[in-house]
Amino acid sequence: MKKSPSVKTALPGPRAKALIKLDKTYVSPSYTRVYPLVAEKAEGLWVQDVDGNVFLDFTAGIAVNATGHCHPQVVKAIQDQAEKLLHMSGTDFYYKPQIMLADKLGSLAPGKRKKRVYFGNSGAEAVEAAFKLARWSRTAKPKNPLPIGGPRSSAIHLKKDCCC
Repeated sequence: MKKSPSVKTALPGPRAKALIKLDKTYVSPSYTRVYPLVAEKAEGLWVQDVDGNVFLDFTAGIAVNATGHCHPQVVKAIQDQAEKLLHMSGTDFYYKPQIMLADKLGSLAPGKRKKRVYFGNSGAEAVEAAFKLARWSRTAKPKNPLPIGGPRSSAIHLKKDCCC
C-alpha cells in the first residue's frame, strides 16, 4: 500500500458509490456514517478505499488500540489466539487469560482494598453494571431488575462475549 495520501477518483469513487447504494438498501439507517469512505484495507495509519484512494486515518475507531491498522505484533497475537480458541464467553465458563488479566488489572489499581474487575463490551454495559453493582453494594444480595429473558437481559445479567 502506498504510504502517502492519493486520490485517484472523485469522492466517493464509483465502486464506493455502488456499495453505499447497496448498503442503504439492506443495512439499518441507525448506523450514522459521517463520510462516504468504503474501506478495503489498511496498514498503520493509512487506509485504502475500494477505489484505490489512500487516506491518512485520523479516526480512533471502536474497540481499537493505538497501534494502527494491522500492526505486526497485534496480527501475530490474533493468529496465535485463533489457533487456540476463537470465542469464549467469560460469563459462561472460566477462561485463564481473563482471570490473569483481572489479576493484573487489580494489582495495578491504586489503593489497598481488594479489587475486582468487570469486563464488558460497551459503555452501555459498563453503565448498567455500575448501577447494578451499586445496588448490590447497598443490599449485599443481588436483585434482578428485569426477569431472565426480559428486555435487555443480556446486559442486565452482565453477559459478555469476547474472543480473548
